[in-house]
Amino acid sequence: MKARMMRGLAVATAVGLMLVGCSNGGNDTAPADPASGGDLVIDGELVATAEMYEAAKQEGTLVFYTGASEVSEKEVTDAFTALTDIPVEIVRLAPNKLQERILSENAAGKLGADLVRISGEDLIVALAEDEVFQPTELTDDVSGSLIDGAVFDDGLYYNSFDRVYSFGYNNQVILDADAPKNWADLTEAAYSGKVGLVQVGAGGSTAALTRFQFDELGEQWMKDLAANDPRVFDSSANLTDALARGEIGVGMVPIGTAYSAILAGAPITIAMPEEGAAAYPFYLGQTKSTSRSNAATVFVNWLLSANGQSLAASIGDYPVNELAPSPTIGDVELPALDSDFLYRSTLEESLENLEADAKLWMQIFDYTG
Repeated sequence: MKARMMRGLAVATAVGLMLVGCSNGGNDTAPADPASGGDLVIDGELVATAEMYEAAKQEGTLVFYTGASEVSEKEVTDAFTALTDIPVEIVRLAPNKLQERILSENAAGKLGADLVRISGEDLIVALAEDEVFQPTELTDDVSGSLIDGAVFDDGLYYNSFDRVYSFGYNNQVILDADAPKNWADLTEAAYSGKVGLVQVGAGGSTAALTRFQFDELGEQWMKDLAANDPRVFDSSANLTDALARGEIGVGMVPIGTAYSAILAGAPITIAMPEEGAAAYPFYLGQTKSTSRSNAATVFVNWLLSANGQSLAASIGDYPVNELAPSPTIGDVELPALDSDFLYRSTLEESLENLEADAKLWMQIFDYTG
C-alpha cells in the first residue's frame, strides 16, 4: 500500500480545516534593481545572469498556458512580475482541453504559448513527442537544489510541484459535526446526491485520484460511490465553484485549488482522510516556438527556485526545491513528501494503468462524456 493513516497532525485536521486569511509565500525579497544591470539573485539563489535578465525584460509579455487553478496561477504570475518586472498573461483550460489546444496550434505553426504547465503523464508525453518543448537551462543554484526526479528528458520539461487530491465540504451546507472525515464516509446514505467529482479524463489529477481510489479504496468502494448518485463535473475549477456556491455539499478537489478558493472567501473545509490522498505532478516546459526564450527561462528558473517553490508550498503543494519549506495550509504543516499519507505513482506506473482505470471508471459511473 502506498497510502496509510496520516500521523503527526493535530486531531482537528483529521476532521478537516476551516482555512481563512492570506497566504504567506515568502516572496517579499526584492530582486536586483532593474536599472542596475546586476544579476537576478533571489533569496541567495542565482535566477538569471545580468545579460539574460536584461534581455528578458525587453521581450514583452510572457504567455503562460496552464491547466492549474487560475486563482493560484495568478498569485504565481503576480509574484513573478513584482520580482522581475516581466508581465505574464495566463491562458487557463482543463488539462485535457489545454492539450487539445496546444496540439492544434502547434500543428498549424501558431502555438501562442511561451510556457506550458500541465498535469497528466499521457498529456505531457504526447506534447513532448509532438516537439512542443525545447530544453530550458537552469542556473547551477537552482538545478543543484532540485529533488531527484524533478527533471525530465535532460531539461525538456520539469516537475514544478506535486499537488494533493483530497475532498472538502461546504461548511455552510454541512455542519462540521455531520461532515465526512474519510473517503469511506462518502458512500453513506447521508451524502446521497451531495457529492461532486471530476470525470476521469479531465487530466492527470483525476487519473492520479482514480488510481489511488482503485488501488487503496477498492473497486467496490467506487461502485458504492457511484450508487450514491454523485454529480460529475468536467473540471476541478467548475466543481470548486459549485462547492463554494453550495450546489453540492461535498467535492473531491485538489488541496491547492480548494485553498485558493478559501483565501478568496469560499466556505470550504478541507478534509485530511485517514486512508490518505493522491499526489500528482504538474509539469512545466518552455515551448520550442517561443520568441521570448530569455523571459521564459527566467520564469522557469524562478518558479523552480526556493522562492518560487515557497509560494507553491504556501497553498499546500509539495515543492521540488529542497530549500523550500514544507507545504502548509493555514497554520498546519502537511505530512512529509515521503510520508505514508501520500499516494504517488511514477510516470511509467501512471501510463501503465491509465487506459484500464479510465475504462473501468466510465463503466462504473455509466459516463460517456
